Amino acid sequence: MARPQVGPRVLRLRAGVLTPPAGAPGRVDVALAVAVRDKRLLVTRRQHGLHLAGTWEFPGGKVEAGESPADAARRELAEEAGLVAEELERLVVVVHDYAEASVRLHVFLAREPAGEVRIDVAREWAWKGLDEIDAESMPAANRQVLRALRGRV
Repeated sequence: MARPQVGPRVLRLRAGVLTPPAGAPGRVDVALAVAVRDKRLLVTRRQHGLHLAGTWEFPGGKVEAGESPADAARRELAEEAGLVAEELERLVVVVHDYAEASVRLHVFLAREPAGEVRIDVAREWAWKGLDEIDAESMPAANRQVLRALRGRV
């Protein structure tokens, strides 16, 4: 008998390896773009009234129908932060089950994206070094992303 899945599961994808097929019904595919400038990462704080309000996160959002995770990460970075990433590096895929939803995070590095930060709504943002980001202040699924970033930034 299989045990129920609890907590995060990490899939590391090598360059040239295709994204795994869609998973369980109800799982939401989300693309994150970790913008890196001078070894600092762009993070924004989730607004009050939203799921996981007050936590820090990387720009990202749902992958739309017919859209690749990389294209979604590029789009979300532009929409949420006003930055343009020509090249993206695949970092990791994290599957995490929250009590209210299951997500698959497709995470990409956007090194030295073009443009100036323009946040889409009035919310806090900052460029932080990896050592400045407290894992406890991020959504649980993003803690796996922080581990994957070690040695890459």
